[in-house]
Amino acid sequence: MQRPGVLPYSASRRRESERRAALIVTVTFVVAGFAWVFLTDVVLYAVTKDPVLVGRIETAKGWTFILLSGLLVYAVTRRATARLTYAHATIAAIVDSIADGVLLLGPERTIIHANAAALQMLRCERLADLIGVGAPEFSRRFHLTYPGGALVPPARYASQRVFEEAGPLRYKAVLHPPGGQEVIISVTAAAVRTKLQGPADMVVSVMHDITDSEQLERMRDRFFAAAAHSLKTPVAIIKAHIQLLARAHEHVDRAIGPIERQCDRIDRLVQNLLVLARERSHTLELHPDDVDLAPLVEHVAHEMGRDWARHEVRADIRARPHVYADDERLAMALRNVVDEALRCAVAKSSVEVVVEEEDGAAAIGVRYRPSPFDERPCTGSEQDDDLAISRRVSSTIVEAHGGTMMQDHDEERTTAWIRLPMIDSPPAETSVGARR
Repeated sequence: MQRPGVLPYSASRRRESERRAALIVTVTFVVAGFAWVFLTDVVLYAVTKDPVLVGRIETAKGWTFILLSGLLVYAVTRRATARLTYAHATIAAIVDSIADGVLLLGPERTIIHANAAALQMLRCERLADLIGVGAPEFSRRFHLTYPGGALVPPARYASQRVFEEAGPLRYKAVLHPPGGQEVIISVTAAAVRTKLQGPADMVVSVMHDITDSEQLERMRDRFFAAAAHSLKTPVAIIKAHIQLLARAHEHVDRAIGPIERQCDRIDRLVQNLLVLARERSHTLELHPDDVDLAPLVEHVAHEMGRDWARHEVRADIRARPHVYADDERLAMALRNVVDEALRCAVAKSSVEVVVEEEDGAAAIGVRYRPSPFDERPCTGSEQDDDLAISRRVSSTIVEAHGGTMMQDHDEERTTAWIRLPMIDSPPAETSVGARR
């Protein structure tokens, strides 16, 4: 199996090619030498026996042999050099034709070549502006940073680390070329070694411009956040007026109930979009504290059961584990799981939310009897998108707390599990004092 970063002909095939070329040159030279000496001696002694004349001719033969040998070496060397020049020109043409920026670094860890795309990306007019540039100078000139804004230390450049580490190495970074706009790039660096265990003879660093796609991603994230924030206020106002209307006109409760449930659904979607946007932009924050899961589960079960008239939601408290968590985010994840169960459960069936301790972990299980797939109200493209968002958000929140999510099935029921690391519960006096 070919090891990454090693040229395809660096092992047996390369050595075989080298031996064959050297053998051909050597055999040709030896055969030509023997043939010259033997044939010229035969002719010489057939023509004359005069020792003085023979000596002079032998001297002339030696000089002639040196001349012919030089011509042979010249022809062989010129042919080999022509092939090397052709190979070099071919590789240079291939590198220059690549649309991504390519930097080649030599054993001294400085730039020895850059293609046209790299020059354009770095706003350099001449190749000479980059030749010999090392990581510290590159950092001073182009201010390579992580997407979050922190400066990438020169020693942490992929093109530097790959000299010592196994590659290829990849990461995302931002270039700030002088006099130009920032360029978001995906960097891949790999070392080229002529020996399997030897040092890197060269490093190839490829810079792929992803500015347009990253800006589109950022714009989409900002849109999610802005849309979610914009929806929060009108939904809150609608719910407040519905509650006022319900108090003033008790006979309209039947009409108000579905409206309030849909507002709650919109509110959950808004909260999910906010979490999703923050997770994508790496700005999601948690405010963890000691949380008793039992009252949290009871509250969520009561809230979801009130909103769904077709199902009964029951809390089954088998233990009172404590976890170190952000209670609002954790309640959001649990609401998403219960909401999916309610949408996919058989009509008029009950949904149980179980709290227990299992193998030293706190476990919350949402158990329900699923309806046949083709009869589920949770199918359809819009519903699937909604559920996909809620699942992603729940998974993000749970994993951010060091937990896991999974499902198990038996013949009649499906259980969605949230498992979280458990902490020691505080003494009873501390708990009572905190509530006061």
